[in-house]
Amino acid sequence: PNAGKSTFISSVSAAKPKIANYPFTTLEPHLGVVRLDAETEFIIADIPGIIEGASQGKGLGHQFLRHIERARVLCVLVDLAPMDGMSATEQERILLHELGEYRPDLLERPHLVVATKTDAADADALDNWKGLKMSAVTRDGVRKVLGELADLVKHARTLEPPKQGAVVLKPQAEGTKIEKLDD
Repeated sequence: PNAGKSTFISSVSAAKPKIANYPFTTLEPHLGVVRLDAETEFIIADIPGIIEGASQGKGLGHQFLRHIERARVLCVLVDLAPMDGMSATEQERILLHELGEYRPDLLERPHLVVATKTDAADADALDNWKGLKMSAVTRDGVRKVLGELADLVKHARTLEPPKQGAVVLKPQAEGTKIEKLDD
């Protein structure tokens, strides 16, 4: 909750979710189309925040987690300037635990963990996080995150078998035959 998911989607797509500085601003998923160039395009979804215990149904856990099932790639955002003071590493641990408890196969999907709000984070939080970092407000690091996501989406698409079109069987007309059986 409040990790900057809505700010991120609004900065990389035409989606216009409600953005506010309090947890659980997002109550329903928002979709946006990301276009990096003529060949690179994917849909990104902003889902409501997940809290500890969501996999057991705490809060609106199952309703929120259900939205993740259709995603080929996951991007987990952790907050470098959280209101509750929880470290980004602890946020990552909780979020990945909740995903795995809800559906273990979600952890097998390609995923990226990104720390957000680099513009508001203190020096310790920035130094302690060794993974990808960005600020959707200043756009610092956003292009790199999108590039990484695009690579994961491209790879995930190759893992999925091509969709088969519907098979329609149409019998061939053989003409008309009249046969007299009796009077």
